[in-house]
Amino acid sequence: MYICIDLGGSNIRGTWMDRGGRCGEVLSMSRPRELAGTKQALAGLIQEIMHKAPGSVQNIGIASAGPLNLEQGIYFTPTNMPELKGFDLAGFVSGIFGIRPVLENDAQAAALGEIFKGCLAGERDALVFTLGTGLGSGVIMDRRVWRGRLDAGPELGHIYMGPNKGKRCGCGQTGCAETWLNAAALKELVMQNGLFLTGLKDLDTYLENKDEKALRAMQQYGRRLGLYLSQIVSIFGIKNIGLSGGLSRLGPYFSDTVPQTIRFRLKTRPWLIPQRIEFSTNPQMSALWGMGYLMQK
Repeated sequence: MYICIDLGGSNIRGTWMDRGGRCGEVLSMSRPRELAGTKQALAGLIQEIMHKAPGSVQNIGIASAGPLNLEQGIYFTPTNMPELKGFDLAGFVSGIFGIRPVLENDAQAAALGEIFKGCLAGERDALVFTLGTGLGSGVIMDRRVWRGRLDAGPELGHIYMGPNKGKRCGCGQTGCAETWLNAAALKELVMQNGLFLTGLKDLDTYLENKDEKALRAMQQYGRRLGLYLSQIVSIFGIKNIGLSGGLSRLGPYFSDTVPQTIRFRLKTRPWLIPQRIEFSTNPQMSALWGMGYLMQK
């Protein structure tokens, strides 16, 4: 029996899970935007899940945005969580619960989760991207995370895609793919098409009503995503792509544009065209499944 936690920029969620991937109720809360509050919320969530677990807990796994030194368990300067800079996550958890947690980058965990129980279940190789507050990426080769020479693996959200009117990424640079494809970028794209949004939840209503401006914005977003993916598959040659994160729920509105754009970009190199582009059936579970899978290894 394991406790699986997804510690994100906006929320913390978690559940218990057994070796087969069976899990309990997913508990979720907003993450306080300061260190003391994050510590309190994390410890309280783990404690509550321990009480609910139907068996003894063998390990705790935490997927988190980074960058995070996975070996030492200490944050560097998290792009979307600057208040956690220098926080000894592993030491904090082990000091309270007597268990040194298994740690993984949240996007890498999500990638593992999608080949374990998600939209690419059973595949050995995959590229999985989390579309949300940021743009996370996970590269899976032979059912293992491929990191290159980087502790948390390639940061594919920071590939340059053009100046983008000087919008600055959380990494400090301009032109990163993240600034073209994250939630803020989609919201701006919709508003450029003449719709006012207080938040992205407003977009759902427009799309359900088949608003032409909203649908046009989604097609434009799909072309951006297809352009980006056509570059990534040219690097890795992996034919299975998974899309998770909060924005993946909107997949039906751009799922045709993405492969069309990829095929156009790769028409002279058709051997690079992905065989599968799948949207997560349950993006909130992606990283949690991944941590359950990782703790079995």
